[in-house]
Amino acid sequence: MKAFASVLRTTMRKIDKALERPAYNFVVHSAPSQEASLPHYHWHLEIIPKLTKVAGFEWGTGFYINPTPPEESARFLREAGLG
Repeated sequence: MKAFASVLRTTMRKIDKALERPAYNFVVHSAPSQEASLPHYHWHLEIIPKLTKVAGFEWGTGFYINPTPPEESARFLREAGLG
């Protein structure tokens, strides 16, 4: 938990700095509680900064388009620093 908290704190500080303190949502993904142990599944946290307005596709389907590849986002945050 300490390691997770440290990574989350660093990530949120970088998002705040690089994206000028955007609103965001956290989504926790976990295995269904009704299922027995699922060794292939790991829980994870998704951080979704609100950077754009919701448009027709999102309203109509409930799916959100992320136009930025995760590798590019990760590079952007790595280079953001905390200066």
